[in-house]
Amino acid sequence: MLRKEEAIKVLYVDDEEGNLMAFRASFRRDFDVQVAKSAEEALAWLEVNRVHVVISDQRMPGMTGAEFLGIVRKRWPDPARLLLTGYSDLQAVVDAVNLGGIHAYITKPWDPTDLKLRVEQAYELHALREERERLYRRYQQVFEASGDPIVIMDARGAIIEVNRATELLLRTDRATLLAGGAEAIVEDLPGVVQRLKTRREGNIYRNIDITLRTRDGHAIDCLATATAVGHTKDSVRLFQVMIKDITDRKQEENRLKKLNRVLDQRVAIRTKQLRDALDDLGAFSYSVAHDLRSPLKNIKALSEHLGSLALMRGDQEERDLSQRIHKGAARLITLVDDLLRFSRAENQHVELAGQDLAQLAQECMEEMALPPGGPIFLMPHVGEAVIHADRAMLKVALNNLISNAVKFTREKEAPRVELGHARQDDGSDLVWVKDNGVGFDSGKNEQMFGVFKRLHPASRFEGSGIGLALVDRIMKKHGGSCWAEGQPDQGATIFLRFPPVQAETSRMAC
Repeated sequence: MLRKEEAIKVLYVDDEEGNLMAFRASFRRDFDVQVAKSAEEALAWLEVNRVHVVISDQRMPGMTGAEFLGIVRKRWPDPARLLLTGYSDLQAVVDAVNLGGIHAYITKPWDPTDLKLRVEQAYELHALREERERLYRRYQQVFEASGDPIVIMDARGAIIEVNRATELLLRTDRATLLAGGAEAIVEDLPGVVQRLKTRREGNIYRNIDITLRTRDGHAIDCLATATAVGHTKDSVRLFQVMIKDITDRKQEENRLKKLNRVLDQRVAIRTKQLRDALDDLGAFSYSVAHDLRSPLKNIKALSEHLGSLALMRGDQEERDLSQRIHKGAARLITLVDDLLRFSRAENQHVELAGQDLAQLAQECMEEMALPPGGPIFLMPHVGEAVIHADRAMLKVALNNLISNAVKFTREKEAPRVELGHARQDDGSDLVWVKDNGVGFDSGKNEQMFGVFKRLHPASRFEGSGIGLALVDRIMKKHGGSCWAEGQPDQGATIFLRFPPVQAETSRMAC
């Protein structure tokens, strides 16, 4: 791996001047060449200079090449070392390997091409070793500086190395951790191994729940991520394990779970109390409304009789009073009937089936006392609009909407009421009742479906204020919704949305 930004620096040591000159002449264009006439001169030069490759002749006075390279190896281990020998001395080569840790040896006379290749190979080895050392030092710095515990261990559970954060977390020194292995600190190690198999992504095992145990028995909840980083010398798989202490998080989760359980219990108790109260209120409302109906009917009948007597006597004042009493009693009876229907709608069971919208609307109009010259009705033909709904409830809703449309169009010269239906893309059914009557202020949309909410004075348009609230409750029982659109003097449209058949069936099954 040659570095383009710098030349290979080579130190050549030989006691023969001719060899030094020949080496410099052969390689001065390829390398940054430095020569020395003796081992002592070379050692002195190395004290202050950096070099990539050191080449030494074996036979030199005072110190052999093997001895010289042995000293270089001890003092400056990074440079690659080559031995140059002029005879086949096997022992010299062995000494050079043992003492100097040489990369290779070259025999004299050397071939320039071969020697150049050997130097480049030696430098490449030097560069690779240097890069490896640099990366290792960087890893060591990260390893020790990490705030999270890091453990190097093999597949057998032996701990190879730990960082300082691991010692602090487990309150145990490094030597004890290396001697004890994973079994000494991990609770339920077989269970952890099983969880590892389900969290594998290539060579990484992410977010494994583990519980570590300190020497004093303290439990620590952690999340571990293991990465396969190679093998040991005896071919056992090696892992780097990153550990995150989540004890505080676990304690907070347990606290929240406990609070949620307590809250659920309180909600269940309050819900039951509320249901009981609503049941009592419903029963009370039904009882009151039912009990009121009988005396109101008596008041209505007696006021009607009183009016007849007044007519016979010719007492106009008494007749007017009796009519006012009769009218008030009739309104109260209508209100009581609406309250009873509203109360029953909450407890009534929904029985879903296909309902012909036009047929039900015709039944409603036949039962109404429509005024002479009433509105023109536009609606689908029988069989064209079939929706999935409860027959009785749908009829009540249509009756309220149609009667409202008739009531609010009676001041128009050409009253018109439209009953429409459309199947939506999601399978739901949209039904609407549209009129060209007095309309309403769109800013009061939310009030329309409230109990006793009226947008028009009772002196102008009679009513109890319960009809649309009853429609809203019926739609909620079906799992649908309703809303209104309109403008003053431009009519109003009430929309009913019935959910798709499958969704509605699933809701009822639940």
